[in-house]
Amino acid sequence: MTENYEIAAGLDIHKKFIVATILSTQELKIQQRFERTMQGLLALKSWIIEHKCQVVACESTNNFWYHIYDSLCDHTTVIVGNAHDMKVMNHKKTDKIDSEIIATLALKGMINPSRVVPRHQRDFRNIVRMRHFLVRKRTDLKNRIHNIFDNEMFHLSNVLTDVFGKSGRKIMDGIIQGTPADEIMMSIKGQVRIKKGGDIRQLLEQNLSVYALMQLRHSLEVLRVLDAEINYLTKVSSEFAREHYPREYKILLPKVPDTHNNAPKI
Repeated sequence: MTENYEIAAGLDIHKKFIVATILSTQELKIQQRFERTMQGLLALKSWIIEHKCQVVACESTNNFWYHIYDSLCDHTTVIVGNAHDMKVMNHKKTDKIDSEIIATLALKGMINPSRVVPRHQRDFRNIVRMRHFLVRKRTDLKNRIHNIFDNEMFHLSNVLTDVFGKSGRKIMDGIIQGTPADEIMMSIKGQVRIKKGGDIRQLLEQNLSVYALMQLRHSLEVLRVLDAEINYLTKVSSEFAREHYPREYKILLPKVPDTHNNAPKI
């Protein structure tokens, strides 16, 4: 836990507003509500500084505390407590009571502060989370495409190891565009055409329904957008990691085989 303070502020943070309470060991109690806007945060900051708060405490509610922390951390101690632990202690009643209890806990040094990383790292984490979110959506979309084919008994996944590889994409694009089977076959790289040519041609003789083709076309268009965005976020993430964590980045890179050590001895 933290040290005791003489004057503390507790913040109950919501999506659109903040309820703040200032308490002191001299039985001072002040409460005020601020809008969760840039103007509201400036007013809150001035209010905290004016009353010479030694510590400001809040719950780690979503990411709503980010801007509050960044605006106050250079002027006073800011404690971001675990939301679950603090809810257990205060049993949530009203916004005013909640902010008062948070202020009381801060005043008595009863909040275990969470680790807060610098803003540039938080921003980087959000980029990585966004990439993870898009990758999951891409997986969902690929599963939907598999389902479209399964419903049409077009078992492309039985023929190709990766339906969404180069050969699979050429086949799907050809089907959507109504390209003749011979042209689709010629667009596929030689090794796949030699090994799987008969099975692929047999599949291409099937006709997909109009609605299946419509779903497939839109799904592939969205898939291309997701691929482009994921590639961009991957590039941004890699550049950040290479700049700020060069040692760790180097460790995570795939190892290039040493051809000199593998050379036969004479």
